[in-house]
Parts: sequence; C-alpha cells; structure tokens
Amino acid sequence: MVLFGQPELDRQLERESVRQLRQRITFQYNLTALERHEVDHYILHRLRVAGYRGSRLFTKPATRLLHRYSGGVPRLVNILAHKAMLLAYGDGAQQVLPRHVRRAAADTPATRAHRPWWWLGFAMVVLSASGVGLALLA
Repeated sequence: MVLFGQPELDRQLERESVRQLRQRITFQYNLTALERHEVDHYILHRLRVAGYRGSRLFTKPATRLLHRYSGGVPRLVNILAHKAMLLAYGDGAQQVLPRHVRRAAADTPATRAHRPWWWLGFAMVVLSASGVGLALLA
C-alpha cells in the first residue's frame, strides 16, 4: 500500500485507533520546500514533460516571485504556474511575467500573498511608540 498526503495525514496516523496501520509503514519521506533555483528547474522540467520545447516561458523574475508566493511548496508552485500561464495567454504575452504571477497569487488564498505580515511590523511600531509615550508621561 502506498499513501501520499499532506502533513495532516501524519497527525491522523498518530491516533491510537490507527496504530496497526502506522506500524505497517516501512518507509516515509517528507518532501521539503524547494529552494529558489529548484523552482526554476522544477518548472522547466514540468514543461518539458508536458511536451513544451519552445523558448524560456517563465522569466527569471517571474520564477523568483513563484518561489516567494509558494514558499517552495510544489503543489502551490503548480497551481500558481498554471494560473500565471493562463493569465499570460489571456494577455497575449509570449512569456509569463511577474505581473502574471502576482495576479495568480492574488487569486490563490493558500499563497504567501495572502499572509498579512505587514500589519505585524506596523503593530510593533505603534506599540513601541505607545510605550515611549507612556514612559514620558510617568
């Protein structure tokens, strides 16, 4: 038997009720996130396997953004690359550009484009300023 799954599958397999199944697992591999240069090679490989033999389809800046928004997770790289290619086609572009990747990421909730980390820095500045203000009043 072969099982493929998300990290949540590991948590399910930790349950006592599936102990016997867990004991029968003889090999386990966790696919880690791809590095930036690996995303570029991964996309080229996927395109070649699909039969694409043309010139470079994704610009280097576009693949850098793909890595940033996907976090290197292959499943998200696939989703974003697919959407970005459709957007490039819709624009009549010969290559996938950063703007296509940005628009694809904006349409994909699981990406880092939807993680509002900017507010954390803003909150730290406000809290620091408040602390200084309170210290001056005391």
